Amino acid sequence: MRKSLLSAGLLSLVLLASCSDSSKKPAEEKSSSMPIEFMTYNYDLVGHADSIGAAADSLANWHFKGNGVMPAKIGSHDITLLRDSLMSLAAVTFSKDNKPSPRLEPGISLTDKNPATTPMPNGRVASLSIDLITSTLIVWENYCFEMEAFMAHGIATTDYVNYSIADNKILSLADIMKPGYEAPLLSMIREELTNKEVRLIEEDGEFPLPEMFRIRATGIEFVYPTMSIAAYSEGNIRVRLSVMDLQDILTEKGMQLILGTQGEQ
Repeated sequence: MRKSLLSAGLLSLVLLASCSDSSKKPAEEKSSSMPIEFMTYNYDLVGHADSIGAAADSLANWHFKGNGVMPAKIGSHDITLLRDSLMSLAAVTFSKDNKPSPRLEPGISLTDKNPATTPMPNGRVASLSIDLITSTLIVWENYCFEMEAFMAHGIATTDYVNYSIADNKILSLADIMKPGYEAPLLSMIREELTNKEVRLIEEDGEFPLPEMFRIRATGIEFVYPTMSIAAYSEGNIRVRLSVMDLQDILTEKGMQLILGTQGEQ
């Protein structure tokens, strides 16, 4: 694993981030330079499903390939919860000496086989990257593609983690939106899906608010995983709403987080 210091926008050198000690002063009254340190990792390994017999040994091989950018230090914050959440999302674990390996399902173990020469009908590729970074916000994107033998097609997923540097917190919609935001937000998403003529699974056209969202420089992108509300052929359903669209339901903090991304990408 390689350790590096990254800067806002360029992801190199040092990021100077505003921070606050809420126990002493409000955020707008106190700030300081906060160095943020990241660790990069990658692995390319062969796994084996122990339950499959010797006659079908080649069908038991799994290809695990992954890479990513993991936070190592964010000022004086305790980032255990952030790291644990990202590791769970990226399906990666680390040994005491920070050696990465894939998180395995029960019944699968790692081998010392060469990935370049081993037939592997099953596989999982996972990539954890930084989608956006500013002095107040880091957005991680995790892409995962998994394929098993005899499947007609693989399954691809993309997930996001929106992290507030000042609050040392993974953000939920409730953290950046006013109480009662649910109904108007769902109405806006429904209008966008209708305009796009997305074919919904439920005949009555009902669907929930998305659990996944991504803060962008111009607003928020809401993401529904493949087959959650629409047919497989529709893929991930993405709805982008601008700051102007969301201004009536965003809190002041939410507005500042989004507008603060402009010019810092």
